Amino acid sequence: MKGAEEGIRIEIHDAQELVPFDLEVVRNCAESAFPLCLNKAIKGSPLTAIDSLEVSIVSDADIAKVHEKFMDDPSPTDVITFDYGEIISSAETALRASNDMEMSVEQELALYIIHGMLHLAGYRDGTSEEFNKITELQEKICAELWG
Repeated sequence: MKGAEEGIRIEIHDAQELVPFDLEVVRNCAESAFPLCLNKAIKGSPLTAIDSLEVSIVSDADIAKVHEKFMDDPSPTDVITFDYGEIISSAETALRASNDMEMSVEQELALYIIHGMLHLAGYRDGTSEEFNKITELQEKICAELWG
């Protein structure tokens, strides 16, 4: 597993101006979560082979454009993951969800990144069984990160 042996470069870019958050907190969570996700990776999944992970935190308008282009759905969403090692996440969606879940925006964004990493680790969420499995894994990882 390349990422485990040689390390992985994780780049996180704040490409929006609407929601203030601490980028370093999100980066530290992502870097701490990566080995936990890699440990859960299904053999042959993209996470086991990528050299770098690029995360872009964008607005609802920007993620809606990506969602429409690649998934034929014009609505904003929380996170979109591409198998070559790119995760796109919405800061506005994270802000709304963090208020509902009584979490910080940083924790909600980190949760989205963990969810994206688990997709790269080979997990899907298209069925209720798959959704329950990926949710269980991300909750375990978040518990390890935040206690």
